Amino acid sequence: MNMFDWRKEKILITGGTGLIGYNLTKKFQAYDMNYLSVGKSRGDYKCDLTDQISTKKLFEYYRPKVVFHLAAKVGGIFANVNKKSDFYLENTQINTNVIGAIQNMGIPFVFAMGTGCAYPKIFENNILFEENFLDGIPEVTNDAYAYSKRNLLVHLKACKENHSINYIYCIPSNIYGPYDNFHPKYSHVVPGLIVKFLSAINDNQSSVVVGGAGHAKRDFLFINDLIDAIIMLCDNFKNSQAVNVASGASTSIDILANKIKKISGFKGNLEYDLNYPEGQKQRSFDISKIRKIGWIPKHSLELGLKKTIDWCHSNQQLIK
Repeated sequence: MNMFDWRKEKILITGGTGLIGYNLTKKFQAYDMNYLSVGKSRGDYKCDLTDQISTKKLFEYYRPKVVFHLAAKVGGIFANVNKKSDFYLENTQINTNVIGAIQNMGIPFVFAMGTGCAYPKIFENNILFEENFLDGIPEVTNDAYAYSKRNLLVHLKACKENHSINYIYCIPSNIYGPYDNFHPKYSHVVPGLIVKFLSAINDNQSSVVVGGAGHAKRDFLFINDLIDAIIMLCDNFKNSQAVNVASGASTSIDILANKIKKISGFKGNLEYDLNYPEGQKQRSFDISKIRKIGWIPKHSLELGLKKTIDWCHSNQQLIK
């Protein structure tokens, strides 16, 4: 397929007020692109994507030619464990309604966001290759969310096969940065730890509790680097496929916590909650596909954390 100039088309961004969506809209603003940002309660257009009729009306109203499907119900490991049915139901509804509308309208191109946590449990000690994404049972702590995200890829594959709808399915590592969800209980690990350390400093606490033993390893990627990867993947599109996007470096939760402690200026102790679930032991991604188009992350973990913490200090009203 010779990709049309997607930058000149009408673009719809679902999940436009989330971590990825909001930062992507800022990039599109800088490029003066023609887009509509959709959120459940905020954004250019408010729409509950779990409702099929509302989703259909959205697509009929805007009639996009390109869709960035980023909307999802997301959270950290605690939320994934304790709200499995909600995560599976809402994400399945969102994905089915959005991809169904794309299919019905014959929209030629969709960029969809997957998740690295949906890789099979059996590969946790191996390098994660895109072709193995569907080949096994996911980690039990996030299996419901993982299956809903896998279903999205299966639907996209079917749309390509039956309706010639092209797609990129992005499988990111642990993304963090400004405009993330900083809830101390239900957020992902980076924003959750950051808000714990900042709260401990403000409240003169002597210690911060880290969930788990700190041994699990993750690949952390700053949001700006992911946004650059998204743009480059679309600019260089040739074939519909799933693509890993990660830094290529694994960091234990213990090392992560100590880095955040140092950058935030917290002087107290770390305590480890051994009853807290840790999930997969590690996730190490093969990133040869994204590297082939020239993408290289610009932020070290230390730089990304510093920018995120600095942003938190300047935007305390947005921190939950």
